[in-house]
Amino acid sequence: MNSARRFKHFVNKPIFLLGSAAVAMAMASCDTQSPPAKDRDTCVGAKSGTICTYIGTGTKGFDEGLNHRLDAKLSTPWDIVTDAAGTVFVTDWNNHRVRKVVDDKMVSIIGASEPGDGDPEGLEFKDGATGDTVSLNHPTDMLFAQVDSPIAKKGQLLLTAWHNHRFRTWDPVTGKVFVTCGKAPGYIGDGEQLGKHTSFNQPSKAVQDKAGNTYILDMRNWLIRKVGADKKVDKIAGTWGKPGGIVDDTKSEPALGAKFLFFNPAEWGNPYFAAGGMALSSDDKILYVADSANHRIRAIDLAAGTISTLAGSGDSGCVDDKGAAAGCVNDQPFAPRAGGFAGDNGPANAAKLNLPADLAWGPDGRLYFADSGNDRIRAIDLKSGLIATVVGGGNGGPTGDVSKPIGGDKNGDGGPAAQASLNRPRGIHFDATGNLWIADSYSNRVRKVIK
Repeated sequence: MNSARRFKHFVNKPIFLLGSAAVAMAMASCDTQSPPAKDRDTCVGAKSGTICTYIGTGTKGFDEGLNHRLDAKLSTPWDIVTDAAGTVFVTDWNNHRVRKVVDDKMVSIIGASEPGDGDPEGLEFKDGATGDTVSLNHPTDMLFAQVDSPIAKKGQLLLTAWHNHRFRTWDPVTGKVFVTCGKAPGYIGDGEQLGKHTSFNQPSKAVQDKAGNTYILDMRNWLIRKVGADKKVDKIAGTWGKPGGIVDDTKSEPALGAKFLFFNPAEWGNPYFAAGGMALSSDDKILYVADSANHRIRAIDLAAGTISTLAGSGDSGCVDDKGAAAGCVNDQPFAPRAGGFAGDNGPANAAKLNLPADLAWGPDGRLYFADSGNDRIRAIDLKSGLIATVVGGGNGGPTGDVSKPIGGDKNGDGGPAAQASLNRPRGIHFDATGNLWIADSYSNRVRKVIK
């Protein structure tokens, strides 16, 4: 039957008017639909100390520019930054893209339809390429350069492309993407000027000081390296090719020759995620490093060339606050150690951490970090030496919804940040107004804690 005959067939039928009861039932059936996203946005009007979801449904996936950010899908978000205007940028790890929020929708600024390393003779190595033509492979860290440096000019977004073994910049004015250094994985360039030959092996993080020096966590080379404002490349901490533990936490030791364990090759084989984190002190004299699989945060005195332990006893904490290893949620490829999560409101160097990740300075002067394996964000007061949990009740588990937090919804949104559920948070960032942003990685959400 064609469409005209179907229409004729319909209009020849008697028409019945619905009674008031039937209308009410029909309207009620529509009420089961979710309200518009803007009416579900718990970030709007939230009071200080409240946590909310800013991006993501919690379901892993990808959509582009279609849905409100609360209905958008991410796939293991890894890092967050905001620009001077407050725009939010996210490294969408398993979607191999860098995305930002535009008019409450997600828009990719770097990343093609498929992951990859890109054409070594392509425009991104020469005159710059448009972001949608650039292939990424698990991008990790971002920062907006505050000064000119050999790696990034002031105002550019510097991207650490972990599985690409490269650093890229994105110009917010032109939208062009450039490769500034890095090629195939390796260890080349120390003692020389930065150039096309300079190589890294799964770099996971970069930070810059006010003089234009860039410090790089060269993860699989087990090194912290520096690209000076004078373009000279050198290592400043670690032992190339030799991961390891810490002999004595109570003493400083030469940073060159010290050992890091960003991931544990004996237990993990090839690393399946980017590890580590870094932050510089306000005077640029101390570089703090998250030594993830050593379950510590370490401090490098850049002038003295020494390294010491700031936080962590070396035992991995876990989500069982009662101290029983058997109660730990373990979705990592190693056995939980006895002892459990410990140390809040006590000395940071005696606390138990579990895979510490990103570091950031808070507006209160404390050093915040993602205690990723403990599903918490914690903070260290460097004056008192004490550590405390500020976000997360440690009840993240495999889905982020193991137990209902106090206040808010099942993830804690709309309630106190300290009672919320997180699930392997990786990246943290403070915006210009002091709000804390969290890449709640395994929950596939970006969360916000209101200042």
